[in-house]
Amino acid sequence: MKCKIPGKRKVVLLGLAVMMLLTSCVHRSPFVKEQYFQAMGNPGEIVVTVDTRAPEKLPGSFSVQDSSFATLLSRIDRLSVTLYDPSGRAESDGVVQADELGSYEYYGGVEGNIPAFLTNSMLLWDEAWDKVEEGKIRYYRNEWLGLDVYAPKNGLLLFASDNYMKAYETTYKHRTTRIPAALADRMAKSLFGFYIGSPKAMMEIGLAIPQSVLAQTDSMVLVIEEQEQKGMTLGGIVTMKSPKLANSLSILLKSSYISDKRRNKEPLGDLTNLFILEDNAVHINGMELSEEQYSAFSTMFGSLAALTTGEKR
Repeated sequence: MKCKIPGKRKVVLLGLAVMMLLTSCVHRSPFVKEQYFQAMGNPGEIVVTVDTRAPEKLPGSFSVQDSSFATLLSRIDRLSVTLYDPSGRAESDGVVQADELGSYEYYGGVEGNIPAFLTNSMLLWDEAWDKVEEGKIRYYRNEWLGLDVYAPKNGLLLFASDNYMKAYETTYKHRTTRIPAALADRMAKSLFGFYIGSPKAMMEIGLAIPQSVLAQTDSMVLVIEEQEQKGMTLGGIVTMKSPKLANSLSILLKSSYISDKRRNKEPLGDLTNLFILEDNAVHINGMELSEEQYSAFSTMFGSLAALTTGEKR
């Protein structure tokens, strides 16, 4: 049960909490030897990680009306989230459209300058958040945002739309690394990283890959990166179930890229290393995004932002 204190005293405590939060020692993510989001990526899950230190460069933006949560978001360096369909519908219906994400649940964490004690104290005394206890584990729930949050350690704030314990157990207490280190590092160095470890949760992201081809995918990593001469580009690694399928995907991607360039009356540029075939994987290197492709990423990012801040739930 939330503690009740007189109005004036409560205002003073809130003011002190916010002031201490803004002037406290700088904290960093507790994950140094591996990436926090490496424990995500079960079959049927969509993993997205975002470098939030330069929000003006991202395809979309975060906004939230709850002041206490907005204060926390302003102090983070990275947001990582897992999206999943609790009904299991995604596993049978194939490719997920960005506008379908509203029916998805999610969990994850934000890393940055987050002092655990002060953050949790601020939530404790904010009437918008209710304390919940499950055994020895506690967290705070905001019914209006549809969000559960708690900082179990300095530098990390866990969150979930429906099941905080899923976030706590999966990504913190009993974490198991699922995303390979090389792929995770590539995602961490980008502005926006996207991982799917099975075709059960493939999303439409503007690459014009037929659903029949996506169904033969083992895993997919896509990143949005900023290059000095090209601006925002797409990179990634798509691993197929066989070298033959990877070869087919490589041909398909090249054909789609050339068609887009010709349709938009743009120069093809150097195609030498744009798509590299390596056994059963296709590497995408610095592909310039068309307006349609960038729009697809923007739509997905906007849906993600709305979900994780509770804006449209």
